[in-house]
Amino acid sequence: MKSYPVQVIFREYFEGIVAAIFLAVFLRVFVLSILYIPASNMVPVLERGDFVLGWKLAYGFPLPLSGGERMNQKMPQRGDLVSFRFPGDQEQMVIRRVVAVPGDKVFIKEGRLNINGQEAEYKADEYSTAERLPGEKEYHGLKGSLSGNFKAMTIPQGQFFVLSDNRGRQDDSRSWGLVPLQNMESLVMLIWLSLDSTESDMTLRRQRMFQRVY
Repeated sequence: MKSYPVQVIFREYFEGIVAAIFLAVFLRVFVLSILYIPASNMVPVLERGDFVLGWKLAYGFPLPLSGGERMNQKMPQRGDLVSFRFPGDQEQMVIRRVVAVPGDKVFIKEGRLNINGQEAEYKADEYSTAERLPGEKEYHGLKGSLSGNFKAMTIPQGQFFVLSDNRGRQDDSRSWGLVPLQNMESLVMLIWLSLDSTESDMTLRRQRMFQRVY
């Protein structure tokens, strides 16, 4: 049986480790966002304790040190669940739903969205409410009562109007304004881990793991 010098074995292991680190950094910087949900702004779709993956390439290939520029840049669409750098704190990552894109005229009357003169569709029962935006095929779940108003505005170029799915919490464009295109990071697509934690216990929510989100 042929034996190999220790130096050769060490070099092969070292090269393998370096390649794995390089691949992990490349995926993290250019391909995937890995995010933790610390609050209930996006329930019922995302719950506190969820860990999610976002696909950065959905909006083009990120260019390093460019301030958010991308190669083959694509625009987020209405209904997209997006992660972005918070306009008031570039170090803070936030997840919200895009409901209006550049050129749209949007307002809210008694909790109901109206985009370009067309009201979003709603269906509700005693347990839940769902919303379908104009031009969308799928409904997404909402939490909180449909109430409140927001005066009409036309979304300028390069800006997006985003809302929480938990409409009772106005921690979104209703309170802190629009999100610039260059702040967009990824299209949120998958819950890969979910933990229900208290001060004394932590439980794995298996039913939420590897769940596709919209």
